[in-house]
Amino acid sequence: MAISSYTNGLKRLTHTLAPIAEHYGKPKMVFWIDYFWAYLRYGITPNQYIGFRIYEKNGRERAEFYTHRQHKAFEKKLNDPAHYWTFWNKQEFNEAFSEFIHRDWMYCEGKTPEEIRAFLDGHAKVMVKPTSASSGHGIHVYKGEAITDLINQKALLEEFVVQHHKMSELNPSSVNTVRVYTILDRSNTPHILSASIRVGGVNSEVDNYHSGGVGYPLDVEHGVVMAAGRTITGENCLYHPGTETKVIGFEVPNWKGLVNYIYRATQVFPSARMIAWDVAVLENGFEMIEGNYNGDPGFMQTPSNTGKKREILKYM
Repeated sequence: MAISSYTNGLKRLTHTLAPIAEHYGKPKMVFWIDYFWAYLRYGITPNQYIGFRIYEKNGRERAEFYTHRQHKAFEKKLNDPAHYWTFWNKQEFNEAFSEFIHRDWMYCEGKTPEEIRAFLDGHAKVMVKPTSASSGHGIHVYKGEAITDLINQKALLEEFVVQHHKMSELNPSSVNTVRVYTILDRSNTPHILSASIRVGGVNSEVDNYHSGGVGYPLDVEHGVVMAAGRTITGENCLYHPGTETKVIGFEVPNWKGLVNYIYRATQVFPSARMIAWDVAVLENGFEMIEGNYNGDPGFMQTPSNTGKKREILKYM
């Protein structure tokens, strides 16, 4: 885990522990001690302590969760490091998974200002994505910044994806993707570990969990939201902030088709056995947004508040 990410998590934990301590009628120091014990014993990060509601759980329940420490160890066993950069770099990912990507896109480095201007003028709305960005950082709708800045950022420009109208109703300011965690067993058969809808926060242009989004857990058999959403701070959202839409019971359009689409994507690099896929649902199909080589184990489990370690071990 990057030091900056851990530091931000500690800041978030500092802010969140005060109402937790007040709710339980205990000194905040009790929870700080409990957090550091959970970190030493299970490898739980600050975000996971909040998101998994570890402070509510006993030792047996805590041991069910797949933590950051285990994630780094399992990743080495499950994913061939030769594919790391392909998943991390957005340009290389788009090239490798071109069969699943239909939106127009352009990598700015090496392009002339005239070529970039032609791309921008050719689309009503364009997303700007730094090629190695993560957690939604730096991703935004183009708003007229200098073309030289785009070249210097080594940015990827992408035609804005028009999502299914049902997905847009959840939050119209962002493309609300479905995050599906898959794992291949030893016979290369794919299985879904977890699935959630990622919905952007109020007026947000991205749906990312770390940028104010909400995750709504899906029943993986039917693609139906089965519980209230959760934020990265562990807050329950029965109604989505901003739109006041009640999301429980929402059914992802063409769920079976989406599952088949993702299962096909798992076979592009079968030696990358555990991947988190972000897919936009369209009126007549699907659009692959990205695949995450080291998909956040927190988001895998926080929306449903269900530990997945035992299930992952089953397929290793």
